[in-house]
Amino acid sequence: MEYLYALIVIMVCSCNKIKADLTKAPGHLKPFGHGRPMVEVEETAIAPDPETFWKNNVYALKPLKMKGAASISPAFTKWTDDYFLSVDMSNEETVTVETVKKESRQQKVLQMDFHQFVKEYNNSEIYMVNSVPQTIRNDVILPCPIQCQYLAEKGLVEALMWYSSGGTHSVVHTDSVDNINCLYRGRKEFILVDPSKYGDKVDLDRPEGSYSAVDVDRVDYTLYPGLAEVDYIHVSMEPGDCLYIPYRWIHQVRSYGNNLAVNIWWNHHIAPEVNLDLCNALCDHQMTLDLLEFRGFGEMTTVDGIRDHFESFLGISSHISFKRFQRALLGEDLEMLKERNAGDEYLLYLRQIFSLVDTNGDDIFTKRELKETTQENWTQIQKVMREMESYLDRTLGVADDNEHDEL
Repeated sequence: MEYLYALIVIMVCSCNKIKADLTKAPGHLKPFGHGRPMVEVEETAIAPDPETFWKNNVYALKPLKMKGAASISPAFTKWTDDYFLSVDMSNEETVTVETVKKESRQQKVLQMDFHQFVKEYNNSEIYMVNSVPQTIRNDVILPCPIQCQYLAEKGLVEALMWYSSGGTHSVVHTDSVDNINCLYRGRKEFILVDPSKYGDKVDLDRPEGSYSAVDVDRVDYTLYPGLAEVDYIHVSMEPGDCLYIPYRWIHQVRSYGNNLAVNIWWNHHIAPEVNLDLCNALCDHQMTLDLLEFRGFGEMTTVDGIRDHFESFLGISSHISFKRFQRALLGEDLEMLKERNAGDEYLLYLRQIFSLVDTNGDDIFTKRELKETTQENWTQIQKVMREMESYLDRTLGVADDNEHDEL
């Protein structure tokens, strides 16, 4: 009995020692990914044909760096600041500009004339994150590996332009889309984490945006102990390189020097419907972004998309409470509803949605309950979510109009 007691004491002390050692572990209070084993991403000297790319990378959820794949686009040589200032943008809307280079989802965001941004960005912290302006979309060729008929007609979500003087740091996050990021100026570093291996180690503790609040410049292992157990994939990108980031892969991005990139997002859930026989065997250099339809995230409210969204709410946890579910699903809209005393109607929608997953009615839903939710229930959840979105548009839209009237 005394031997058993001594063994328990040793085990407890050992556990406490392991916890204390995290502060001395390589990578503690260092930038995200540093101090842990890091491997290079798979790389190819030329962009693969669509069939090879889809079979080896998209279906397998395997990242790929494609050297020089962006250099086929006219943008690679044309997109200088002088060129942008010479282009007639009179028919364009303003662009969205972030105001701090270290990403914060709570930062102030501006709407700015594109020419004004180009004149000011080199001497400020501003950072353009906006759809590629329509006027210059003909300068970008759709990446060759995704030149597939069905994808081009049905699956493209967004073409986003990232434009800064460098020094930007993103949060650790995941995207509910497949992504090809192509770099035209400067240098970027991506740190990737395979969610199938380490998804339970990276705490995306801001489920409303599928990101982590960890300080990417000083990772505190005492707050995020799982990060001390992750192997990271490192990607260093030069102008002309493109990187495929698979659906829901965890990543963090840094930019250096005058920096300009475009990423193409597409709907992961249409992959089974893409007929590879109808993809371009030879790359079509006339397939530019201005000729394509990007459907936006609004059309991704499919049953599969909703199910994936709910899974992301759980993160490394085995369950989620109704209170946390509210914040995860509504995000900033929840605070706006409370601030404007909009009433409790939104709670009726949330309760209806939550109860379709929380089958035992204990005010939490688990990974198992999520997995066992029937197709019929998911279809009903989709219906209620659309009704709730209409309610939010009406409620918050009216509030915004009233505020403008007061100004």
